[in-house]
Amino acid sequence: MPVSVAFVGVLVLLNALATFAVGAMWLWAAGDADVLGDVDTTADDAQAYGWTAVALGVIILLVGIGLFRGSRFSRFLVMALMVLRIGLDVFAIVQIDGYSLPQGLVSIAWSLLILILLTTAPASRYFHQR
Repeated sequence: MPVSVAFVGVLVLLNALATFAVGAMWLWAAGDADVLGDVDTTADDAQAYGWTAVALGVIILLVGIGLFRGSRFSRFLVMALMVLRIGLDVFAIVQIDGYSLPQGLVSIAWSLLILILLTTAPASRYFHQR
């Protein structure tokens, strides 16, 4: 497995863990009236956010495992999401007042880096041999 694919795979797995953690925090918050008051949401909404984040974490985890196994579909999903992310950042920079230009540029650069890492010659060979 090329280092570039391993790096992206680790990033995806870390993202899955972070998404699980966010989901767990929302589920915990659903039972704490003080926290719900601080974030101005209801217990039902907090539970919906929490379970949605947990489900999304499972999907992200499966995509990460797919990258490590050489799944072309997982590669496609990550690349499609990075292209979408770039488009959303460009839109936000141009259209949304107050959107942080440095934040948008870093996000675009990060997405481009991931696209480059998944399209190097060794990465392409890795995914096409599977």
